[in-house]
Amino acid sequence: MIALSSLRLYPRIGCKTLPALCGFYHPHTHNLPKNSVRCYSTEKTGKNEDLTVYEGPLSSRIKIVKLFSLSTSVAGLAAQPIVIEQASKLGGTFLVLLSSGFVGFFTFVTPFLLHWITKKYVTQLKYNPPSEEYTATTISFFLTLSHTKFKVSDVKVPDVPGMFTSFHIGKKALFVDPRQFPDTSHYVKIMGYDKPIDFKLELIENPKDDATKKDHKQ
Repeated sequence: MIALSSLRLYPRIGCKTLPALCGFYHPHTHNLPKNSVRCYSTEKTGKNEDLTVYEGPLSSRIKIVKLFSLSTSVAGLAAQPIVIEQASKLGGTFLVLLSSGFVGFFTFVTPFLLHWITKKYVTQLKYNPPSEEYTATTISFFLTLSHTKFKVSDVKVPDVPGMFTSFHIGKKALFVDPRQFPDTSHYVKIMGYDKPIDFKLELIENPKDDATKKDHKQ
């Protein structure tokens, strides 16, 4: 029988540093398989790691659509000389202008329109507890990731929400879906819903009314 009194507890253990603990002497110990003895470390992970508090559900779809749009734009640019040449042979100047406008619309307008709609969409939002700083990730025109760091004090919520706009960081508008926050306290904090509501009403008096009141008093 293995004597339990020979075991000692250490805060950090390892088979190489403490052979007396992981491989203590016993006649039957050397017959044990190697996987039967396991050692664990109690060392904690770093506290400065960013926590993912939000992920946009449409991120992958937006990437696919924008990639397809850019691919068709490149193909349209490559095929435009051929289209113009064939159109000039068939119908002259009018057909050339019509075909050039049609190809140019899908080549240039569509990618910029998609980018204008999706540039506000936050694909991922991370939070750093020590600095209390958020990092919002968006997709740029050429499908690269753009990171915007901000604090709660930097957030400005518009009085009248615009199209696909939840809040502003400086001049940059960002959009998030509140239903996709696992912990809604972050959304409440960002939008300022945890702050007290100011019910002060500003009374705007008409200068003409003031003048008539003074005349009556006199």
